Amino acid sequence: MKRRKASVPVAKPNQRLLPDRRAFERVGLPATAFALDQTGNELGRVEEISGGGLLLNPASPWARLALSKGMHLVVTVVEPGTGNLTDMSVEVAYVRSQHIGLRFL
Repeated sequence: MKRRKASVPVAKPNQRLLPDRRAFERVGLPATAFALDQTGNELGRVEEISGGGLLLNPASPWARLALSKGMHLVVTVVEPGTGNLTDMSVEVAYVRSQHIGLRFL
């Protein structure tokens, strides 16, 4: 009986070893779409949207400080090219230096 050496997967740069747990595919939005909070403060540019939520690129350090994980709020997504305004109830999933994850409620 031959013994086989178990291979251990090694992550390459920018590669995930864990399976993708996303229920919905992400879709990139035009660079001009942005999100506002209920008082009209800009939270950031909407980078991606999916059936589960939004990914924002924070507009400023204030946006990262104003939001915390688990917080519920209504955001307005503004599409300047079309003039569309869309209100969405969301929960803050995470806040990182380069991204804010919002989950639809």
